[in-house]
Amino acid sequence: MNSLVRSTGSQLVDGNWIWDGQNWVCGSADGVPPFPCPPPGFPPPGCPPWFSGANSPPWYPGANAGVSFGTTAPPNPVRGHFWWNGFALALFDGAVWVNTATGAIVPPTGGGGSGGSGQGSVVISTTPPGNPVAGMQWWDGTALRVYDGVQWNIVGPGAAAGPVPTTTKVFQVSNPPGYVTTGAAAWTVLPITGEPTVDTLLGWNATTKQYRPTRAGVYSFSSTVWNGGTYTVLQIVRNDQGTIVAQASDIVAVGESATPGEYVNINNLAVMNGTTDFVRVWAYAAAGSGNVWVQPVPPAFMAWLMP
Repeated sequence: MNSLVRSTGSQLVDGNWIWDGQNWVCGSADGVPPFPCPPPGFPPPGCPPWFSGANSPPWYPGANAGVSFGTTAPPNPVRGHFWWNGFALALFDGAVWVNTATGAIVPPTGGGGSGGSGQGSVVISTTPPGNPVAGMQWWDGTALRVYDGVQWNIVGPGAAAGPVPTTTKVFQVSNPPGYVTTGAAAWTVLPITGEPTVDTLLGWNATTKQYRPTRAGVYSFSSTVWNGGTYTVLQIVRNDQGTIVAQASDIVAVGESATPGEYVNINNLAVMNGTTDFVRVWAYAAAGSGNVWVQPVPPAFMAWLMP
């Protein structure tokens, strides 16, 4: 019997518990029941409220229900029950298992670690949890990751469902067989006469030679010609007003060649608003040097929408 148990006449009393000769019952000398009152069937016969064991009543504050060991949670836990799953010590608070080191919820299926919880739960930390197990999730304040047994993999936000986003070709146009040339000693809109083989955003204007994408985003543009003379310059210009003079701020890409028979290929990125923005290719051939030749291969003008 506990040293706190005392005798009052014919009765044994322990706090507000009274021994009736067969069981400890809830009661007191002044008729006021103890707080909180136990549910029916508790405590087991002959045990005072400080009883500690597998069936320790969940209503008793701070009850120590013992420690269970295993990869899965013990059945029918009571508040105060401890469970060691091989990675973390968890305490049952009456509703869920809580990691005693981190405060994270530990699922009944197991998992955990010195740095946090396991499958079905999330560890919140700016640094990776220690000793992770497969299925552990970790939120670093920016991204949610899951541990696959080898490494942490981002699952959101920002991670796309399905294939990883890639650059998409949205426009391509070439010339038919045979060379098309530009005039000499003058800036000329590149004379592209072929039909687009790719134009998913329906942005090509065959008359003005403008490409106006119908979706806002960052685009990569490229153009290729052949230097048929001694000096050739090629430019991709955004929102030109019919000339490229004094519009350096609108130049997307520029390249040149002073070697006859050499290709000039240019490419660069530009932000397009998806409504009014367009790009167009301009070329220049020096006086007396021959022409800029637009050939069937490679494509004269292409565009990719960046992810």
